[in-house]
Amino acid sequence: MYKLYWSPGSAAMAPHAVLLELGLAHELQLLDPKKGDTRTPEYLKLNPHARVPTLVEGEMAMYESAAIVQYLCERHPGAELAPAPGTWQRPLFLQWMTYLTNTLQEELSHWWHAEAYVGPDEHCHKPLVETAERNLDQMWRFIDGHLAAQGPFLLGARFSAADIYLTMLARWSRNCAKPANRFSALGRLIETVKARPAYARMLEQESITQ
Repeated sequence: MYKLYWSPGSAAMAPHAVLLELGLAHELQLLDPKKGDTRTPEYLKLNPHARVPTLVEGEMAMYESAAIVQYLCERHPGAELAPAPGTWQRPLFLQWMTYLTNTLQEELSHWWHAEAYVGPDEHCHKPLVETAERNLDQMWRFIDGHLAAQGPFLLGARFSAADIYLTMLARWSRNCAKPANRFSALGRLIETVKARPAYARMLEQESITQ
């Protein structure tokens, strides 16, 4: 059985939703980073970066949300949440998962955690946040244009775990000047994913809204 270490609204949202989509037996272990739960010696053995999520299966422990999502999809291919290796859509799935985590998620981190990049001086935070706003606007427009032309999902007519990951990241833009759901095609994808029973159940279990 899988064990997912998580905190509400964190990058654990996507793995949590994927576990539910796949109908897998799993245990949820809630951690509160503000209370130091992610910095205990026991947890640091699982995830030396003191973050969530971490997925444990038997003796195996892995971190990084996108990696966990892809692992679960490959471990349980029957649900077809990711194209199989060797199929023509597989490279596109890998492209989108990497773009979402390396490019979009990083810019959202700039917006939310400016102090981690420029230090505690709040005078330095505003320029970084403003730059992140501009960059995010371009990224949302890019994704929205792709969905409008080739959607409704990132892989066209095929729903995949990449859409779950994108919808998680879209929630993180809720306090931005122009959040992701303000873009028409992207907003439709978000609403479609939110309506899926697994994603809705994840939000309910984490006691968050979107």
